[in-house]
Amino acid sequence: MNSGTTNTDLNDMLIDFTDYVNDFYGNSNDVLYPMNHEKTGKRVTKTDIISATYDYIHLVNTLKNDRFTWGDGDSLDRERVRDILVENYGYDSSMNGGSLSWIK
Repeated sequence: MNSGTTNTDLNDMLIDFTDYVNDFYGNSNDVLYPMNHEKTGKRVTKTDIISATYDYIHLVNTLKNDRFTWGDGDSLDRERVRDILVENYGYDSSMNGGSLSWIK
């Protein structure tokens, strides 16, 4: 199956999305909503953002739900990745927006 998107384009999309999520929660002084790990106190890393993005895309593909789709890296995708970071990676639980609560 060929989606018509090259591996280079997909890689660029992943990098752009990771940067987008990092701009909101990540490890710099000018992020909008700094998100720290509950045990270590360290700010969310790009590595964890990439891992949570993979988890999210895997969920989208596994659930195959018309209301739970990849939005090409939009704000809902960012919020769902944030919630995965909270629920599965131990980041600040007060940041959980509940976007994944219906899955459990």
